[in-house]
Amino acid sequence: FSFGSVMTAAAAAFKFSSVAGLWCARVGAAAGLATTRRSSASAAAVNKAPQLSLLMHMDKVAALSGEEIARVWADFHAQKNIPCGVITAHEYNTLQSKAKQCPNFVIPTVTANSTNPAAGFQAFFVQWQMPYYAIFTGADEYRILGAASKPLYKVTHYTELLATKGIVLARGEAAAPIDNRPVETSAGVTPEQGRQLFDRLHAFYGTSGGERRWSIVQRFNSGAPDFSFEQLLEECRAM
Repeated sequence: FSFGSVMTAAAAAFKFSSVAGLWCARVGAAAGLATTRRSSASAAAVNKAPQLSLLMHMDKVAALSGEEIARVWADFHAQKNIPCGVITAHEYNTLQSKAKQCPNFVIPTVTANSTNPAAGFQAFFVQWQMPYYAIFTGADEYRILGAASKPLYKVTHYTELLATKGIVLARGEAAAPIDNRPVETSAGVTPEQGRQLFDRLHAFYGTSGGERRWSIVQRFNSGAPDFSFEQLLEECRAM
């Protein structure tokens, strides 16, 4: 089959060939946003393993190489303007280790302004729910409501292919409802903000971030007096 023709048709109308299509027709079905208050049931859903089978036909995926899967994954999400990535086992293990050490962080998204590049940002508080999720809420709301804050966005890591292909598939998406199905739009996060949250989460916690970025995360989690939001914001503006 042709990757290009399959994914173009899929992105256009969510109508897939039963023979060649990799993507399940359930992708993109509206399922609503998370509730304002997280009940014990919704908290359990957050910790439930995501199912890659809701997005891809796993019998067809099994016949592909890791490189082919990465190409399909990237092509599909590019068509829909959804941030995504393919993570190696080493990168994923690093994320898990760092998330356990520092489960919380604040990530600012920057608003582009041609007349004043320093103007405009919105901060989001992120909490890792390893091994699968990083959940985002508005930083201002979190300061007021704490754990009762409304989840707005999440980065999901699908680990089903880790043992057989040595990769983890990741994507950004709206905070999921109780049934944990993928939801691609969020009223509280724009597509550009979602892309920044996805990229910066992995930049600060991943293997490519370096000691400077990781030290900012550590100082935030330890409550160190030398933590500087201005330094964090400058680091994000430079990305």
